[in-house]
Amino acid sequence: MPCTISMLIADDSSVAQDILSEAVRLSKVPVRLSKTDNGRDCLTLLNGANIDLAFVDVHMPELSGTEAVWSARKQGIQSFVTLMSTPPAPEAVELAIRLHAYEFLFKPFAVADALAIINTYSRITAPTRILIVDDSSTVRQIVQKIVHGSVFNCEVSDASDGNTALNYARASPFDAVFLDCNMPGLSGIATMTQLHLIQPALKIVMISAERSRATEDAAFDGGACAFLHKPFTSEDVDHVLHSAFGLRSPNLKLKGSEPGFDVAIEGSTIRLAHKLSGHIFEYLWCERPPYLRNAVVRPAPACAVSATHVAPAAAKTALQQLRSARLLAA
Repeated sequence: MPCTISMLIADDSSVAQDILSEAVRLSKVPVRLSKTDNGRDCLTLLNGANIDLAFVDVHMPELSGTEAVWSARKQGIQSFVTLMSTPPAPEAVELAIRLHAYEFLFKPFAVADALAIINTYSRITAPTRILIVDDSSTVRQIVQKIVHGSVFNCEVSDASDGNTALNYARASPFDAVFLDCNMPGLSGIATMTQLHLIQPALKIVMISAERSRATEDAAFDGGACAFLHKPFTSEDVDHVLHSAFGLRSPNLKLKGSEPGFDVAIEGSTIRLAHKLSGHIFEYLWCERPPYLRNAVVRPAPACAVSATHVAPAAAKTALQQLRSARLLAA
């Protein structure tokens, strides 16, 4: 049975409190719930009530939500925080990132949004048994460090070849395997096939330093849930594991790059910087059409390329990035 979660709702809006309380009621996770409608009590509860999961409104009487979380962080409190606000609040989102918040919910949000975060917290904090398989001991050490940097509570084992990995899988269950494609002896693809026979529900992430479409296609055809190119980061591991376990990835800050643009998604804002001209395009994105709203253009000074000329490409890239991040339907 899942462990009981100590959860805090800090919001002076009765509507938001009701939505979050309903999410708790619908959750299959046992929750011990505390509520407050002001920032000072929020800080007191964060500091003294062993809060695991907190939903904190940015604007509250007596003390703002961000000030309460900031003060708690300075005391070493590492509660899993979701900040909330009515859009637009780009400054609050940027502060949320600095406060290491997990997510930012823009009001009005639905019960399903809060429920997804509660369920995600329950899965993230449960032990996730990871097996790393690579013939290089150096790579195994690096990948182990990267996996431990993930938000997931990972228990890591490692194997130097496919046969050793198969023996481990016969002896103990794993949740996910990070499996090198190119190994002497039993190949990565062959190892994956055998692993799935031993543990059919196993999530297998293929890893490789080479970039080969044929290899990637073979990996996915063989049942891989994801493919990561070395070197990769803890954020890449987070994204892969969220997807593998059917969890919604946080929207707080997603960065990417497309030909011609640097892209950042922060909460409900997507920002694109045109590499050639320096023009910046910002949109509020929504899950329903029109997907891009309230466009803001910041033209670069003294640029020969017109921002109007670049705008259609910026909008197209924004939609592509939102869909690739699974924030919009494909």
